[in-house]
Amino acid sequence: MAMYHNKKPKGYKVKPLKITDIREIAHWLREQFQIKQAYVDLIKLYDFVLPGIGVVIDICEESELKDKHGETFPNEGIIKIREDVYEGACDGNGRDRFTLSHELGHLILHSGISLARQPNIATHRAYEDSEWQADTFAAEFLMTSTHINSSHRISDIVKMFGASDDAARVRLEKLSKERVIK
Repeated sequence: MAMYHNKKPKGYKVKPLKITDIREIAHWLREQFQIKQAYVDLIKLYDFVLPGIGVVIDICEESELKDKHGETFPNEGIIKIREDVYEGACDGNGRDRFTLSHELGHLILHSGISLARQPNIATHRAYEDSEWQADTFAAEFLMTSTHINSSHRISDIVKMFGASDDAARVRLEKLSKERVIK
């Protein structure tokens, strides 16, 4: 697996996970939450389901999180989401919906581990990067491969999953490259 196209990793170094491992976790979580349809009601998940299992959801003012759209503390079971991002997700904004799914990925994939940034000179592989893993989880949880086939276009993915155009394009490209869809 490659680095971020010769860019430095964005996140913390964590236990390596393959795309297939993350896909299995995302599918398992959909089963646990009894999400059978393509579209995930992330607002219901954040407002009722996650708090019902003890996850603290903190909708914060923009000034608190500043340039971060969200922040997760997996070991404490806390997800913080910037208010404008939460409201965007409520309005169906695909980018904001992806953020909610991304933060859920941190909670699920990274609890019970210590998150420590590498010194600037150190590097780690994409599959060891907390941000890559959370993005990969978000894509699979939000736009599950089980509902996508080769006849789908970007516009189909956007409509079916409530995703952004960019996320839908990247998702189709990656699934085609992996030969997950036929």
